[in-house]
Amino acid sequence: MSNSTFDPTKLFSAEGLVVVITGGGTGIGLMMATALENNRATVYIVGRRKEKFGKIIPLQGDVTSKESLSSLVSTIEQQSGHINLLINNSGIHGPAITHPKGPNKTIQDLQKALWEAPTDDFLSTFGVNVSGVYYTTVAFLNLLDKGNKKGGIHGVTSQVVTVSSIAAYRRDEGINGIAYSASKAAVTHLGKIFSSFLKEYDIRSNVIAPGIYPSEMSAQVFGDATIAELPRSIVPLGRMGTAEDMGSLILFLATHGGAYISGSIMTTDGARLTQFPSTY
Repeated sequence: MSNSTFDPTKLFSAEGLVVVITGGGTGIGLMMATALENNRATVYIVGRRKEKFGKIIPLQGDVTSKESLSSLVSTIEQQSGHINLLINNSGIHGPAITHPKGPNKTIQDLQKALWEAPTDDFLSTFGVNVSGVYYTTVAFLNLLDKGNKKGGIHGVTSQVVTVSSIAAYRRDEGINGIAYSASKAAVTHLGKIFSSFLKEYDIRSNVIAPGIYPSEMSAQVFGDATIAELPRSIVPLGRMGTAEDMGSLILFLATHGGAYISGSIMTTDGARLTQFPSTY
C-alpha cells in the first residue's frame, strides 16, 4: 500500500482538466460545469444559446450536425489543444403519451394514444439522445487521445461521461415518454459499448443515470423546476437532487476518485427506481 495521505483536496481537484459539456447551459449540465470550473478545470459548454457563466466558456453548437461538431472540435483544438473529459448531456424529452383511463378503456383507445405520437418527434428524440451522443463522442476522440498524451491530471486518463436517465430502466405502464425512455436505454448501452471500443486507447466511458433534478425537463412534469421537497411516494428520500449531489458525483468521476472506473452506470435518484418495476 502506498503512503498516500488521502488528501481530499488532491483526490478531487479538477485542476488541469479541459472539459467539454454539451447542454451545459442549464440544469444538470450547468451544475456539472460549475462544479468543475469552481475546482479549477477549464470548461467549455456547448448549447443552442451562447450564454456566459463566469469563467465557463460558451460555444454554440448542434450535436445532431456533423458540420457543427467538426467546427466545435476545431475551435477547441485551437484554444486548448486537447480535452480530458467529454460530458454528453444534451437531451430532449420527445413526445408524451396520454394514457387512456377508466374502466371501459379498450385496446383501440391505447392504440390511438400510442399512434398519435408524431413520427418526426419520435425520431428526433433518438436523433438527439442517441445519435447525437454517438457522433459527439466520435468527433472528440482525437482530442481525448491528445488529452492522454499532453496533459490533465497524472494517473487520470481521458474519459467520456454520458448523462442518461433512470427512465432507461423503467418498464411500468406509467411511462408517458416512451421515446425518451427507450432512447435513454439505448444511450446507456452505447456508453458501455464505448468503454469496450476505447479501452486500448486508455479512454474510459461511464454513464450517469439521474432521477429528478431541477431542470427545464422536470419543470414540464412538475410545473416548477425549483421544487425542493417531493412526496416520498415519488422519491423515497423526499426531495429532488441538488447541485451539490450532481457536482460531487462529477468531481468524483472526473478526478483521482474515479480514475479506476470505466463501463459503469452511476444512478443518482434518491431511490426513485425502487418505486417501479425496472430492469436495473
